[in-house]
Amino acid sequence: MRLVTADDNFPLAGDADHEQASVWVEMLDREIDEVSAAIEKTGQKALAEHRVGAVDRARRFDAEVERLGAQLRELHRMRRNLTHRFS
Repeated sequence: MRLVTADDNFPLAGDADHEQASVWVEMLDREIDEVSAAIEKTGQKALAEHRVGAVDRARRFDAEVERLGAQLRELHRMRRNLTHRFS
């Protein structure tokens, strides 16, 4: 039986898991950026509708911002769990 040391060029058993986790983190980061941009854009639409007094449309945009906010919180939770597990 051969002992694998840090000086060897063989990947350790957990390396593939860490590589996959880093790919997932990158994907989550991109999705977080996209959802954040959508929240910003939708929030601006809601504000514009509120300013002109279109309350029903503004409420729809506000509801969309809330939904996107929940999605963003979930994405951040997933990212935290992933980085905590593989750090």
